Amino acid sequence: MTKLWRWFRWRSMLLAMAFMVGFLGFQLGAGVSDRMGVEDAGIWTHVYYTLGLFVLGGMDLGVPRGGSNLALSLLWTAYFLCPIITLSAVIEAIVRTLNPQAWALRRIKGHVVIGGAGRLTMLYLARLRAESPNTPVVIVESRADLLDAVDVEKHFGAYLVKGDISSHAVLESLNLNRARRLMLLTGNDFTNMEAASKIGAEWPELAPDTVLHVSDITMLRLLNKSGVLSRSQIFNSHHIAARHLVTTRMLEHFDRTEPADLVVIAGFGRFGQTILAELQEHAIGTFKTVIVMDTRAKFHTAVFDEQVGFKGGYRLEIIEGDMADPNVWERAEAHFDPGIKEPVFVLGSNDDGNNLRVALWLMNKHPEAYTVALSFRQSTFATQISGACNFDVVSAEDLVVDSMPGAWFKASNRSIWHGSPLAIAQAAAPTPPDDAA
Repeated sequence: MTKLWRWFRWRSMLLAMAFMVGFLGFQLGAGVSDRMGVEDAGIWTHVYYTLGLFVLGGMDLGVPRGGSNLALSLLWTAYFLCPIITLSAVIEAIVRTLNPQAWALRRIKGHVVIGGAGRLTMLYLARLRAESPNTPVVIVESRADLLDAVDVEKHFGAYLVKGDISSHAVLESLNLNRARRLMLLTGNDFTNMEAASKIGAEWPELAPDTVLHVSDITMLRLLNKSGVLSRSQIFNSHHIAARHLVTTRMLEHFDRTEPADLVVIAGFGRFGQTILAELQEHAIGTFKTVIVMDTRAKFHTAVFDEQVGFKGGYRLEIIEGDMADPNVWERAEAHFDPGIKEPVFVLGSNDDGNNLRVALWLMNKHPEAYTVALSFRQSTFATQISGACNFDVVSAEDLVVDSMPGAWFKASNRSIWHGSPLAIAQAAAPTPPDDAA
């Protein structure tokens, strides 16, 4: 509505200015060759003939003649300006009808471009609309099934572009020189990284405001170590969710319990590995033993050891087996430290239902423990039953949304340029001293 009002206001001002120019020309004594006595007619006659200039451009009146130089100049100006305004409106209407999206993208500015129309995009959009409801949004998605399934135009007021966000042609159509931020949230890591590389090379001013998601935590670690795409903001949803869980909930438990805690991480995939990495960074000294439980525990711990490394300061036990098997928990309990009354259980397998069932079983067996069950999607039932049974269910989606930096939803500090990438680079170049040759 704001855009429509702004467009209507400027168009109305232009129309009013053109009308006043022609009307004043008639009022000041300018006549026309094919309508004798127009200059001496009344106000309403002058209004009628001025309005006719928008339709026929004066072709039924002949050319301006007589009157002062000012009157003739004003009328001649209206002769050209009125039909130009009418023609531009007709052309605009045709373009809007034939390709309304291209017209909108050509004029858009201060917008957020999002690559991908999956669940992560919907989470980001929901918070963006809560914090910045009027920000223009453009979503690029290559999979037609997602475009049909998610009515983002209706719910979020976003423009949908079908195409590959890493395609140079698609990027050029998005008016990136005027964009506020680029969020690369497709489910394909290579697509996100390829698009970010092209942005850094061709739209360097946008690189610091480019955020890309890398779902492969191994690739994320390699990118961080190599420094590739270092000007962009790289994140992993499991990583920021795990960090938020550790810093906002688990550290509070560690601070109020004595002696040092015992932590069982059941499910040592991307989320479980990131939990341990965050514990090593933020909580060393507050826990004494870590037990890793997974059907491929030895493999995952070997990967973790190579890419992150196990720090000293705690004892590590590895239990290979299914966390839903009570016999596996008996093997784990053999490693529990004496005197530990409030162990920490982190249930982070890829099966939400399995996490919930094991949490209920553990709370019956270890009622004083602090148990956290991961739910990848928001679940009203899981929240209700966890409250009744005194354990925590954390939604990965909620953790991701809560841990997204506030800067991702605000206007960028950089200027939004209107020129080409070459002009931007030239303007950004240092100014030579006055005495330079």
